[in-house]
Amino acid sequence: MSDFKLAAGEALFIASRGVFELHGLTRWVETDGLWKGETLARAEHLSSLAWHPTLPVIYGTSRAGMDGEIHAWRIDGDKAETIGEKKSGGAEPCHLTVDPSGKLLVFTNYTTSTVGLQRLGADGSFDGDVALVKLSGGGPETDRQDDAHPHQAFFVGETLFIIDLGDDSIREFSVDLTKPGAAALTQTRVTKLPAGCGPRHAVVLPDGRLAISGELGSNLLVGHPGAPEGAWQSVPSTTRPGPARTRHRRNYPGDIQRSVDGRFVYFANRGNDTISTFDVSGKIPKLVSELDSTVFWPQHLLVQGDHLLVAGWDSSRIAALKLDNGVPVSADTAFECAYPGWILPQKA
Repeated sequence: MSDFKLAAGEALFIASRGVFELHGLTRWVETDGLWKGETLARAEHLSSLAWHPTLPVIYGTSRAGMDGEIHAWRIDGDKAETIGEKKSGGAEPCHLTVDPSGKLLVFTNYTTSTVGLQRLGADGSFDGDVALVKLSGGGPETDRQDDAHPHQAFFVGETLFIIDLGDDSIREFSVDLTKPGAAALTQTRVTKLPAGCGPRHAVVLPDGRLAISGELGSNLLVGHPGAPEGAWQSVPSTTRPGPARTRHRRNYPGDIQRSVDGRFVYFANRGNDTISTFDVSGKIPKLVSELDSTVFWPQHLLVQGDHLLVAGWDSSRIAALKLDNGVPVSADTAFECAYPGWILPQKA
């Protein structure tokens, strides 16, 4: 077992991504090396989680491959009260974020190519109807890039960024909450990435560059938003020749996270089931290590203290990779939980 521990009073919230009674929003605590989890709320295929910026409210997306749903739960210790639950207006919502003012929830309906907008009340609950912004585009891998497929939403300051797997692009939007519905978003810039990379998730580096996981290209891309396609640095995400060992013969990279100081990024190779670490402090990313994650289909990553946590969806385990000067050096099981798809730390 791992030596990973939580500080006193801390907890982890896990999206247990299944369809049975114990699946949904779960809370895990550790005492003297023993982990205990409990289900706080039911949700089928709960796929992503995010905190409200100021309130003790967690938001989630659910129902993969079906008519999607969005959720809002007010957290009070080891209790969760549902304060919002409704259809997402599209299929397979997979990511969400709240604007810095705490007044707008933004989520991505991956399959149906829309960005969803949900106004929030002063208590973090849903206020009014969902508004949808339809995106259009495509890429060379036609079975996955037949149209725009937004996979991640995040804010950098007041600017909303959407990572579009289907269109091989980064979309930027300004937000004006004085305008109703979908009119609140105005697309301000589109940055095209190398064709066929299929960007999934991004992290912001200290110098303003983005480091992006290429799900379809099995590559890491690093560059500045707005830079021309040829200016982006692209390196393979894995040294393993394949075939992959989980789900598919092909490696399909997933999440990417950065070290606290921004020197390293950690890259989940789903299929190969490895974690690659890259030094991104220079212009060209350099592979530092590629470590077996010890889990199947590493879906989500979280840097927590001197460990990198890995949600092994197909293993029903959370792995903890010990970090030595920012580089993973060993991997052990932290605790077992049903189909973990997302790890959310307790709100600071």
